[in-house]
Amino acid sequence: VNKNKLNDLTFSSKLTGWYKKEKRMLPFRNTKDPYKIWLSEIILQQTQMITGLVYYKNFIIKFPTIQSLASSSENKIYSTWKGLGYYNRAKNLLKTAKIITKKHNGKLPKNSKDLILLPGIGKYTAAAIASICYNEKTPVVDANVYRVLSRYFGVFYNISKSNSYNHYYNISKSITKNVSKMGEYNQAIMDFGATICTPKKPHCKNCLLMLDCEAYKTNIVEKLPIKKKKLKKTKRFFNYFIIENKDSYLVQKRKKKDVWLNLLEFFLVENKSLKKAEIYFLNKLKLFELKPKLVSKNHKGILSHQIINVNFFSIYISDLFMFNKIKKHLKVQKIKKRRFKKSAIPKVIDN
Repeated sequence: VNKNKLNDLTFSSKLTGWYKKEKRMLPFRNTKDPYKIWLSEIILQQTQMITGLVYYKNFIIKFPTIQSLASSSENKIYSTWKGLGYYNRAKNLLKTAKIITKKHNGKLPKNSKDLILLPGIGKYTAAAIASICYNEKTPVVDANVYRVLSRYFGVFYNISKSNSYNHYYNISKSITKNVSKMGEYNQAIMDFGATICTPKKPHCKNCLLMLDCEAYKTNIVEKLPIKKKKLKKTKRFFNYFIIENKDSYLVQKRKKKDVWLNLLEFFLVENKSLKKAEIYFLNKLKLFELKPKLVSKNHKGILSHQIINVNFFSIYISDLFMFNKIKKHLKVQKIKKRRFKKSAIPKVIDN
């Protein structure tokens, strides 16, 4: 990277100038309330802006303060989060809200070093909160930042490497050493990466940095940043057995460290073969002489690292005594159908 270019204030001043005129009008942009900034950053992780905004507004209505969030039940938070995925984020929201209420007098810490110690707050989120709310001189580094910096400065560094964060963080520190409004700069580069310097079909013709952009000058914009090929996704096969009566289901909570931790699901047999899954289920409950009916198959749950193929079997039990006996035998729980629909469940079941 050209050191003279790093020390040139043109990049940061042009970005912040652009941001003042072109920034997206978002509900959390006109506030420096740490709670609202924290909430928005957590919700928008792994989430498209248009979807995240709906959830952000719902959370602010239901939990207007960090105290109201801390005193809420996990079920209420999960039901508000329902559909966003990555439920660990919701779990950590509650954990952190309780810690802040009990140990920090209801206020988020004012520096990134203390913020990063809280559950669910990583380097990026800590830098965003500290810079936007308290003007701490800590740059944010995320996919948008990798992309903008690698293209503009011509950084040929594989962002898949474990130390890529430190590499781009150091570049960002050099760029921002003379920046007076750190929060504004951080929001500017995030917005610029999200709206102009996009991963595919970037808007180079509308880019105020175009003439000084190393990638544009050498016609390699879409080749940067460098990253290794995506890993192949693991394929898994879930067979759900929907055991129900007139108004209830038999369900279980996912507990082991795996996808959809703490979400409710039907009795599960993981097997590629439908026949083997059914045989396993029947052997498990051979005392009851059940006849599962395959009602739906080949649904797909696509996660960041896995593709889950899902099939559904239905077993209707009209006899309440037998229903409760099966519940005890399988060590599962009974839940009213109307309550189940409002609970935190995997999207592939919800659909």
